[in-house]
Amino acid sequence: MSILKTKYDKNYYKNYFYRERENSQRNQNRIKKITEHKKAGKFLEIGCGEGKLLKEAEKFFEIEGFDISHYAIEQATRLIGDKACQKDIEKSSLPNDCYDVIAVFNLLEYTTNPYGVIIKLQSSLRKKGMLIGSVPNNFGIIGKTFTYISNLIDKTHRSTYSPNVWNKYFHEAGFEKIIFFGEIPVGRNRNFYIKNKFWRYLSFNLVFICKK
Repeated sequence: MSILKTKYDKNYYKNYFYRERENSQRNQNRIKKITEHKKAGKFLEIGCGEGKLLKEAEKFFEIEGFDISHYAIEQATRLIGDKACQKDIEKSSLPNDCYDVIAVFNLLEYTTNPYGVIIKLQSSLRKKGMLIGSVPNNFGIIGKTFTYISNLIDKTHRSTYSPNVWNKYFHEAGFEKIIFFGEIPVGRNRNFYIKNKFWRYLSFNLVFICKK
């Protein structure tokens, strides 16, 4: 079992350092953050992996998800049935004005054209819909070091930009309100958020909430 990740196979999801548990504190924190803004409606997760966040989201939302990985979707369907399917967001269309929440945690850095993906996501949200997700925080000594190490381990990373670039993309895609804060993951299953003014310098991941 290698720590290097070169494709979205079993090793990618069952790697010792990245194995995700059901009911993880990290996923519970994500759902708590989402429900601070939206408490019901249609929920789409892109890059849903094995479906464990979707399982938590199902307590509040009508869920749907997809992932590029055949292995991940096999696992997800065992957990949430036919609510997840295999699809590549860069090669697929999304329905317009359909979802209340779209989640893309650690997804955009894997795309070759993240701005094009963001435009699709914005169009697919209903009025006052919410996009939430995360990317590596490629800023400052801590964030740049974490991003560099992540890129060495995960060879599928394509787009690890600074917060200023992501902010530009979200604004140009038409989002009305954009909120940034930091995340420090503790393994795959735990995390905590940093919301004070120093988050850019201390956090490993950039978390964004964008409202249409």
